[in-house]
Amino acid sequence: MINPQIFVQKNIPFIKKWLGDSPDETAINRWNFSKLLEQKGFNQINIFPYDFLHPVVPSFLISLVSGIGQVVEKIPIAKEIAGSVIIVAEKPR
Repeated sequence: MINPQIFVQKNIPFIKKWLGDSPDETAINRWNFSKLLEQKGFNQINIFPYDFLHPVVPSFLISLVSGIGQVVEKIPIAKEIAGSVIIVAEKPR
């Protein structure tokens, strides 16, 4: 939800409809989601943002945008607006 595009897409109904927002997707705040996983009994929780390659990037720019994204993913505040997150957690048996 920190990503400005996702915030607008998820919170303004006519834009949500116009962009074809998928009901099976959600935007998360990784800190709140980490707390939720912890409350549900998970541990060793690691949630990290990645991927700045937007679906509308023309194919001839994919390599360039992907390379820039890999650099931005290493910048502490900038990485928080990445388009995806990887979630790793373990639930003890």
